[in-house]
Amino acid sequence: MRVLFICQLNSVRSPMAEGLLRKRLGDKVHVKSCGLTPDDPNDFMLSIMKEVGVDMSNHKPLGLEDIKHEHFDRIIAFTAGAKAGAEAILGDRLPIIELWAVPNPGEGSLDVRALLNNYRAIRSNIDARLAREFG
Repeated sequence: MRVLFICQLNSVRSPMAEGLLRKRLGDKVHVKSCGLTPDDPNDFMLSIMKEVGVDMSNHKPLGLEDIKHEHFDRIIAFTAGAKAGAEAILGDRLPIIELWAVPNPGEGSLDVRALLNNYRAIRSNIDARLAREFG
């Protein structure tokens, strides 16, 4: 199975999903993530992923242009904007791009503890959805 996760920057939500699915399924899945406008991996994301035994320090953010010629069995976007951007670039290729709306964990309080808890909540949300969808 080939799975692609898409978000805005490929710095938080989509790499979280990539790392969590790879941890869950190992070699049974080929998983990638990308963003509309790729940016460096987020330090909070790196930290909270390490807490669950997933090292994302080697994550290289990709853009949709980097993967547009690859085939995926499932494509999952974390924002409506990422879904629309993917549909515009990938065209009407199958599969249909799914929307798993997940908020940006960096919004809200500037308190580091509160932010880390937001990131952990997003990680848990994504992991629970992966468990339901992929076993």
